[in-house]
Amino acid sequence: MYVLEAKHLSKTYRTRKQEVPVLKDITLQIRKGEMVAIMGPSGSGKTTLLHILSGIDRPDSGEIRINGQDLRSFSPGGLALFRRRRLGMVFQDFQLLESLSVEENILLPLILDKRTPQEQSARLQEALSLAGIGELAGRGITELSGGQKQRVAIARALIQRPPLIFADEPTGNLDAETARAILHCIADLNQKTQASMLLVTHDAYAASFCHRILCLDGNGIYEEDRNGRSFRLPAMPPERQETSTERGCGR
Repeated sequence: MYVLEAKHLSKTYRTRKQEVPVLKDITLQIRKGEMVAIMGPSGSGKTTLLHILSGIDRPDSGEIRINGQDLRSFSPGGLALFRRRRLGMVFQDFQLLESLSVEENILLPLILDKRTPQEQSARLQEALSLAGIGELAGRGITELSGGQKQRVAIARALIQRPPLIFADEPTGNLDAETARAILHCIADLNQKTQASMLLVTHDAYAASFCHRILCLDGNGIYEEDRNGRSFRLPAMPPERQETSTERGCGR
């Protein structure tokens, strides 16, 4: 079963002087539990594609189905609600509210949904444990390092137990060592929760944690290895095996 199906997506940005086509006839699928990277040169439309697939933006043409639901069927308000309840989002710049504590940032989707205090508490403990940040719950956002902030953002993305998580350059603001730890965390969570994950990244090392790598260029989207050959990664490359057995999120 496909968690995400996108068919024939196109997007053009228009100004007074010109039209700039960004995406042309993009078709892709992501299976349940699959972790997929999207790579491509600057300006190839990676972030635009992620925004369209997650419902933040609309394509000019084409269709997107998430767990069988056609995003075209939603009103703007309904799409925002669907995104909050059924999708997880992780951004390069974290997008945490500094006026709220770690706990409040993570719980925000449940607070907006008016979930019971009992359910909020249970989900919070689960998300904190999965992200390995149980000791940070009462801290303020400004007290945290970049890596800790990204783990908080990951915990927030998990709080609704979504079937699909989107991550836009999740290690882009982190040093190499912290980025490595976050990538191990994300891969470990992918295995534990079986949530499908779509990562936009320019980093080949980050992409190596994924089951498949899709590349965008002006001619469309395709699978590619580092020598330009079409390929499909094995179910779990050696790096993922180490992740799943030795480097859990809380370690």
